[in-house]
Amino acid sequence: MPISSANFQLKVVVSDAGPLISLGRLDVLQVLPALFSQVQVPQQVLNECLARPGQADTDNIIAAVNAGWLQPCGLVAPLLVLTLELGETAASTRALQTGAGLLADDHRAREIARARGLAVIGTLGVLVLAKRAGLVRAVAPLIDSLRAGGQRLSHAAVADVLALAGEAPP
Repeated sequence: MPISSANFQLKVVVSDAGPLISLGRLDVLQVLPALFSQVQVPQQVLNECLARPGQADTDNIIAAVNAGWLQPCGLVAPLLVLTLELGETAASTRALQTGAGLLADDHRAREIARARGLAVIGTLGVLVLAKRAGLVRAVAPLIDSLRAGGQRLSHAAVADVLALAGEAPP
């Protein structure tokens, strides 16, 4: 897991939809500008995030864009043909173009990004960094909320994240 290093210090990240939707559902998007100097979001990713109007995560993502926490970076033309969804390809391409890190949860997208030398962090990693920075009190209740909302998280990943956050496993 890339956040195991205490020195994980990305300044600029490009986000895929999954982490934004998850953090939006948890109502903790405000941790992003506290952890990163810039969170870029390709238009393809924004389109995916905003495809369900009226949902809490959608409303929170719109508010985060309006507050400047998320910075739209327009449509991104893929440099490579990747076996990923449109938003994942756009986010990976933008990160490669700019030398930014990638904020993504999809396993395949993370593998491809790492193979291309990108630093990658996902929703759970963001939650650990937020806890370490004092931006959230505990990670375990947030993980419980993600699971209650239908997000599948392996027991091993949760145990690793809770250990990194200094919290006891359930």
